Amino acid sequence: MPGEYEFGTDQKEIMEIQSGKLSVLLPGSETWLQIDGQSVFEVPAGSKFKLKIQTVTDYCCSYV
Repeated sequence: MPGEYEFGTDQKEIMEIQSGKLSVLLPGSETWLQIDGQSVFEVPAGSKFKLKIQTVTDYCCSYV
């Protein structure tokens, strides 16, 4: 759903975006990464990241 979200991780996560339009702020970054369509990004264990969802987004999250 469109909106702004913050998530915490216990384990390393691999986020595979299948479709949608969003921005992600990864740990240690000051720049929002713009995603429009398929993309992959990783989030380290024990950290937080932020998402700004602009359209309905399909994703697969793998914990490694």
